[in-house]
Amino acid sequence: MTEQSLLARSIRTILFAGVSSAFFTMPAMAQQAQQSSQELVDEEQEEVERVTVTGSRIARIGDIAPTPVTVISGDGLVDAGVNNVADLLHELPSTLVGLSPETTNNTIFASGLNNTDLRGLGSDRTLVLVNGRRFIAGAPGSGAVDLNNIPTAMVERIEITTGGASAVYGSDAIAGVVNVITKKDFEGAELDVSVIRPFEDGGDEEFASITFGSSFDKASFVTNLSVTKSGQLSAMDREFLREAPIVLQNPEAAENPDDDTIPRLTFWGLGQQVLAAYSETSDFTTVFGDKYNYTPDGTLKPFSYGEPLPYPLGSGRQDYLGGDGYNFSENTYYRTPLDRINFTTHFTYELNRDHAMHLEVNYSKTDAYGEGSPAFLGFTVRPDNAFLTDEAQAIVQSDFDDRAAIRAGTYPGLGAIAVGQYTSGSILASDFGNRQYTQDRTLARASLSFEGSLGAGWIYDAYATVGHVQSDTEWYGELFEDRFYQAIDAVEVDGQIQCRDTSNGCVPLNIFGSEQFSDEAYDWVSTDAIRRASIGQTVLGATVTGDLYDLPAGPLATAFSVEYREEKSSTLPDPAMRAGLLFNNISSPLDGEYDVSEAAIELSIPVVADMAFADLLTIETAYRYMDYSTSGSDDAWKVGVNWAVNEDLRVRASRSKSVRAPNIGELYSPPGQTFASYFDVCDSDRVGELSTEYRDQIRANCAADGVPADFSPSDEWYGSTRPGFNVGNPDLSNEVAKDVTAGFVFTPSFVENLSLTVDYWDFEITNAISAVGVGTAVNLCYRSSSIDNPYCDLIERDPETFEIVNFFQRPVNAAYSQTSGYDIETAYRLSTDVGIFDFRLIGTYLDERISNSTGLAEDEIDATGEQARPEWRHRLITSYQLDNFSAVLSMTYRASTVLNNEWTPNQNDYNDVPSYTQFDLTTRYNVTPELQLRAGLLNMFDKTPPRRPGMYNQGAYYDLLGRRATLGINYSF
Repeated sequence: MTEQSLLARSIRTILFAGVSSAFFTMPAMAQQAQQSSQELVDEEQEEVERVTVTGSRIARIGDIAPTPVTVISGDGLVDAGVNNVADLLHELPSTLVGLSPETTNNTIFASGLNNTDLRGLGSDRTLVLVNGRRFIAGAPGSGAVDLNNIPTAMVERIEITTGGASAVYGSDAIAGVVNVITKKDFEGAELDVSVIRPFEDGGDEEFASITFGSSFDKASFVTNLSVTKSGQLSAMDREFLREAPIVLQNPEAAENPDDDTIPRLTFWGLGQQVLAAYSETSDFTTVFGDKYNYTPDGTLKPFSYGEPLPYPLGSGRQDYLGGDGYNFSENTYYRTPLDRINFTTHFTYELNRDHAMHLEVNYSKTDAYGEGSPAFLGFTVRPDNAFLTDEAQAIVQSDFDDRAAIRAGTYPGLGAIAVGQYTSGSILASDFGNRQYTQDRTLARASLSFEGSLGAGWIYDAYATVGHVQSDTEWYGELFEDRFYQAIDAVEVDGQIQCRDTSNGCVPLNIFGSEQFSDEAYDWVSTDAIRRASIGQTVLGATVTGDLYDLPAGPLATAFSVEYREEKSSTLPDPAMRAGLLFNNISSPLDGEYDVSEAAIELSIPVVADMAFADLLTIETAYRYMDYSTSGSDDAWKVGVNWAVNEDLRVRASRSKSVRAPNIGELYSPPGQTFASYFDVCDSDRVGELSTEYRDQIRANCAADGVPADFSPSDEWYGSTRPGFNVGNPDLSNEVAKDVTAGFVFTPSFVENLSLTVDYWDFEITNAISAVGVGTAVNLCYRSSSIDNPYCDLIERDPETFEIVNFFQRPVNAAYSQTSGYDIETAYRLSTDVGIFDFRLIGTYLDERISNSTGLAEDEIDATGEQARPEWRHRLITSYQLDNFSAVLSMTYRASTVLNNEWTPNQNDYNDVPSYTQFDLTTRYNVTPELQLRAGLLNMFDKTPPRRPGMYNQGAYYDLLGRRATLGINYSF
């Protein structure tokens, strides 16, 4: 085949791939047979350029790829009406949302982050590259990249390959690679401005970008500055969030306890659920359950409960509609406001004909804002509290006397009962404002690289990358808990109100009413707090690629790579946070680092060429050796086959081993306090709840641990969440994944502009890292063959009461995960007299998703077809173009699922999750060659999430913003 014909075929394929869809180019750029460079290069003709496709470091002639690759064009992001790379990646059937502004409002240190999650295997198992280089992580301790730091205006294309890529790129590539290719050259300047406006309040978005570049002599550059503002969404902004589903106990089940077909919990209806435990003006409750609170001016009144729900919640608690309590909807937020500034520049200088230097600089600043309910606290009220009104003092004094009589057994009609000495009070501290925090992240990154020819068809690429992220979290209106309790316990002395305990300069605080306290009292109990965090990354690497020698079927293509990488993370919480002085915020400092040295080789071995039923058969292999300062040495490998049967059909398959090294957070996270409720298997009163298979072993191990045979935890122990710690594990080892991919690409010559791709994939991860919850740890500690096991080390018992008083939730290498399925992509172009139509369907069928956090057979979980992982997901894109007008209609579909595969009829009546389909329409019109206008409707039919428990507010799976208009303008000059 001549060089000219090969180029013609390559260009034809690339052009079809690029224009057949506004969003996606041809899947799997694996459509040309590789030819010997000696056959392709004639001294009298121009040399053919070699290109590198994600999934391999071998620079190849044509658009060959050894693994399936899906490509999103930069124009596809614009036509999708999105201003963030993550927003479109989240719509792909092969990905799940890792973190996003819709899922992180209450995730304090991760608020506003945007991670992608290939195959649902976890963001830390998805490697994100920029121009083939590693990019710095977005959060300290993690390896996941924050896609907020990549400006959409600079995106040339995004190449996504799934399947084990560790042999080519190293750790974190278990699920695959997302490689963002940015623009390298640009002539002139381009201004782009767009807005997104929901038809209801909340969730606005504004975007402005300027891109400019030029070339002169041997140098060229392209620079972009982008600014994005995304607004907050609260539950009160949307009726389907505000009027939330309510789940209650089913009275029919209570009447028929032996009937296993009647659900114990039922979806009662919709409303604004109110918890009566707290009120904004504070309240108190007597020993006999009489509850009072205050008007804003401090006048005592009976507590208004509102309309009681007809039945208790599953926990037995009674909630209400309306009243003075805590309204969940009023204090819930679903989208984190996010402001972004991105600056990127790429500079190229040709040192000579064969060598060039590239400098890439990234700077970004993201500000996220999180908001939650006010602080909620319980306290005791003494009869002599100086801030109580006369009426309130009389009631509290009477309650104090009643409690004393009950304890002494002298209260009429009651025997001696253990009750508290003082009246119990509680408050939702609205006067201090909602708990608010900002997350300011600043990223600076530079990559310097040199590339060129070594002669005889060999080329090199050497680079150095350094990156730094400063991530500061600040809390506003925080409370010193000890000071709060000290300040509200006020007494009158010589006609002056003062704190009962006057130490520390205590200023008395009046919480009985609204805004009844002085500024001095507020300042004494409130504070701001900050946690500073930083991430550092240094990468040095080089690749040499070329043809080693000629085989009968073509050249043996190779790539040799070496890389050194160093990762660092540290956090420094506020001293008050480290001391545990603030409400619900205790945090310890983190300081961790590791380095890794790696070497890799890739081979592309042509076996057969130009034969019947084998235009070309190539074996693709790769091997990588890595040496971590933390988890030691390991390796990864890959073996694959590419078989071009003829011009119409290409078949590919691969088998590989990938690894993921534990990240800094998993290794070195300091103890961070947490709370949990769980079942103590040594409880003698609940022996009947133990599995008969392990009952005897558990009882024997409890005895071996010194727990008495008649031990039972107190009601107080069961009635409250118990303190413990989340902590890292420096003894973790690498995860190991074995995966298989197999598929074909069919581009029939008898049907012009049609392509069909089908790929099977299977991932099996062993030695997987997972955090062991305290409930699991207690279980595994005592049902093991002896108490000499790693799980018993995670719990501590009081030597006198034998109750568990502390626990550690620590990641361990015990989990197993397997997932498999099929990817299907088809594209077709139809040219007519009234315009050009392009159709592309991308679908993923999930065949299996199995996980096991302990490795024990009985702990296996089948998540196939649950809400997070429906069996079918599709994205259909239809585009139309006529002269200067174009339109794109996209449909995103999730099949019907269930909340839990382990569901049984007696559990609840809301397990089924209906299918979900959303449509987006965007249009473009070129008014002049320089001026383009855009308009569109996103979620054009205002599709809301299912109005069912566990579904209605899931921003990771459904659109929470509703119908919204998008307008944009692009001007080039």
